[in-house]
Amino acid sequence: MTSALHFCTDATLGSNADSGRPLRLLLIGNFPPDRQESMLRFGTLLETALRARGQSVTTWCPAPALVRLLPRYRYNGFAKLCGYFDKFVVFPRLVRRRLASARERGRLPDLVHIVDHANAVYSPLFRGLPHLATCHDLLQIRAARGEFPAHRLTARGCRYQEWILRSIAQLPHAACISSQTAADVVRLAHLPPASLSVIFNGLNFPFAPVPAEEARAALGGLLQARQLPATSLNPDGGGYLLNIGGGQWYKNRAGLLAIYAALRPLLPHPPRLVFVGKPLNAELAATVRDLGLSAHVLQLGSVDGPQLRALYSQAEGLLFPSLHEGFGWPIVEAQACGCPVFTSNRAPMTEVGGDAASYVDPLEPAAAAAHIAATWPQRATLRTRGLARAPLFDPTVMVDHYLALYRRLTAAAAAKP
Repeated sequence: MTSALHFCTDATLGSNADSGRPLRLLLIGNFPPDRQESMLRFGTLLETALRARGQSVTTWCPAPALVRLLPRYRYNGFAKLCGYFDKFVVFPRLVRRRLASARERGRLPDLVHIVDHANAVYSPLFRGLPHLATCHDLLQIRAARGEFPAHRLTARGCRYQEWILRSIAQLPHAACISSQTAADVVRLAHLPPASLSVIFNGLNFPFAPVPAEEARAALGGLLQARQLPATSLNPDGGGYLLNIGGGQWYKNRAGLLAIYAALRPLLPHPPRLVFVGKPLNAELAATVRDLGLSAHVLQLGSVDGPQLRALYSQAEGLLFPSLHEGFGWPIVEAQACGCPVFTSNRAPMTEVGGDAASYVDPLEPAAAAAHIAATWPQRATLRTRGLARAPLFDPTVMVDHYLALYRRLTAAAAAKP
């Protein structure tokens, strides 16, 4: 199956992805109240970069028409049902009106790009126009199919995911952010490999190594803002291991804590474990206490881009034993900053990390810890390899690939009788 996929590499760009007249591109974005931050950042990055390349870009996304009428709402329960009305009743009507107006003016888009596969349900609105969707991961669809017994969806959630899957199956083309995601699309949506492209994500922030003095100053300000001692990141001289992510089940935070607990006795100067992202839940906080790690675990919560770049630059390594991902942003962010990466020996982590990461079994804490301890002296090599790999994920490379794909799809549509 993989050999038939269209992998977007430098060799597939042709003479010039920007050749020809500028394209009229329509991006379909996400519903802001859903707070899908990574999808919103991806859409913004794509829109900004395409405009910088001289393309004509418009973004349409569902607006909170009914939801905004709710006083001080929490976006769950009834508010989420109102959101469905805004997304699946109000927005399609608006799209039809806008397309009809564009058709009358002779200004239909050359191509429509649905930036999140969950919005493939809008694909029928663009029948007759060249269009595609980017598929980021099918984890929720796989959960709805019962592939993850520990993670169950509600009956309504399962129906919703099946609707998304049926919509993906009807797409004329899908761009997947990893070959693992592409394999899931072929297996579950039965799209033919010829209708798929693999395009790696581009970094949505200028991650790069920060000089030590500058990084220490940035982190000092971060700790001061959190009212933490200046020595919090390096209390015992061992530095810190970093973990980035939310509290989703597949992030394997329980396994991460078990690996870290097993690792500490194996290193002469064990590092602290620093969490960035959603705070640990009550169960995981209890695990920290039970493992005797309370003095060795630090939670920083959310940080901004420059702070995260400084954290990566000063870390002894990224510990990222995720069970599943669509891509694995922290891996490439860390490598771009010269931070050694210890991650899972599973796709797509292995695909994204390449030869610049050290891989462990996320379900075998003792063996994972032993492997990390054995690899610990090779961190300088991992830093060098990671920096060499970082250009693969330059956002300009991603945009080159999308532009080449857009031109291929629009040319194919124009050639049809």
